[in-house]
Amino acid sequence: MENVDYFLKNSYIPIYGVTLLLSLYKYPKYFDSRLKYLPIIFFYTLLNEFLGYLINNYEEFSLISADAYHSYNWLIYNIYMLIFYLYFYYIFRFYIEDLKQKRNILYGAIFFLAVCMTNAFIDDFSKLPQVYSYITGGLVLIYCSVLYLKKFHTIDKIFTTKENLLFWLSTGLLVFYSGYLPIKAIRYVHTIHETPTPPIVKRIQFILIIVSYLCFIIGFLRMKRRLPK
Repeated sequence: MENVDYFLKNSYIPIYGVTLLLSLYKYPKYFDSRLKYLPIIFFYTLLNEFLGYLINNYEEFSLISADAYHSYNWLIYNIYMLIFYLYFYYIFRFYIEDLKQKRNILYGAIFFLAVCMTNAFIDDFSKLPQVYSYITGGLVLIYCSVLYLKKFHTIDKIFTTKENLLFWLSTGLLVFYSGYLPIKAIRYVHTIHETPTPPIVKRIQFILIIVSYLCFIIGFLRMKRRLPK
């Protein structure tokens, strides 16, 4: 089991890097579409993880001067959460054609921002995870992903998905957030009761990251057509 844990722990950063490289390599296929900022999002993800590691392990990179909080890196993750969610809401709202569904996504984004403001009053945005915001935003993103994937519910449409980048992005997002939101809730409960989180939870998290990013990689490898602007 230690070998499995070592593999999982050291796999997700390389897979972030591979995804970033593929997003740059395939950029001519979607540079004029609404997905043109994907490489920035993937680079930001990789940079955020690296910075989070430095803050957590090296006191000189601390964002908070107080000794008790010098290893806290929640500020960068909370900012990342806002940017990541809002970017994909914007993407899905553009590519989903139904007007009612577009409005629902807009309402979901507004509700998410309202929860973010409320959560920031409950838990310090710079020092603590914004659990309510994260779960709310994740549920809205799951909703968006499901709406988009419903376009491919018929057999003839399924065969066209291999070249559809957003199909694979939606699948990866759906896989990750469907599995990770319960993990987020479980960790929050353990934090409240000051009990340790079972090691299997961390393993599942790494597996979800790997599977979701493999979906992204498949999307980049298979895409051939340009997406509409």
